Amino acid sequence: MTSETAESTTIQDALNLYVRSLKAGGKSKSRSKTNIPDKPVDHNALHHFVQYFSPDTPVRKLTPADIGAYAESVNGTGNTPKATEHLQAVKDLLAHAKKVEELTEENLARYVRIRKPRSRAGATVVSSEQQPIELTSEGHTQLVGQLDRLKSENEALVSEIRRARADGDVTENSPLDAAREEQGRVEARIQEITKTLEKSVIIDEAQARDAKVVKIGARVFVEDKKSGRKTSYTLVNRTEANPLEARISDDSPMGKALLGKKVDDLVDVDTPRGRMRYGVISIS
Repeated sequence: MTSETAESTTIQDALNLYVRSLKAGGKSKSRSKTNIPDKPVDHNALHHFVQYFSPDTPVRKLTPADIGAYAESVNGTGNTPKATEHLQAVKDLLAHAKKVEELTEENLARYVRIRKPRSRAGATVVSSEQQPIELTSEGHTQLVGQLDRLKSENEALVSEIRRARADGDVTENSPLDAAREEQGRVEARIQEITKTLEKSVIIDEAQARDAKVVKIGARVFVEDKKSGRKTSYTLVNRTEANPLEARISDDSPMGKALLGKKVDDLVDVDTPRGRMRYGVISIS
């Protein structure tokens, strides 16, 4: 490809060339060396990448910083569902743009950092797909509403990014940088909520309140054994925790201590005031 043609080739053009190459029997560079059969093209990931930078943006306008920021937005918290597959698809596209089509002067694929999923040292890794997430009906409804709002916000940010890119020099464009950063945050939250809802199980709150032991959805009354002060908490999943309403997460120190306990059990909880001892008075 001539230098003049490469200068005018857009991100959408690069994607079209890549997809045509695969359909014609070509292999992505990252797989050709290992003779591993190509996976089906992840069209959703590649479409997201193209829309993020705007389809009509010339490929040569992309910088290592742009690619690095995009990868970080997809990685999110480090546990973002399918982030690895998403970024590998983008990496293959950028490698093809450089090594096959010669559309970029630098191999931008090098700047697609793919994080390994986080896990505690020495811990047994259990597939998150096997762990249902228990939600109250109220918490489930709130997450669905939040997801709808975030999707609308994301659409507005995509439009804002397109306008900011059209303002001129993308290397020093503060509105563009701010919009990208915010869209990365919103995208990460959308994926997190989507994954939560896919694995969610709405609990029977009446059954939880009638249980002999503390479960998610139960309201627990406890007594501080030192001061005699009585407090109540409702145990919920972390996605719907609200300390101001005494709705505590099962991941919190108090929540972990109470989960599975019975009336008259004693629990020790590490708090900012030190280790505290509580007694379970009732479950309702």
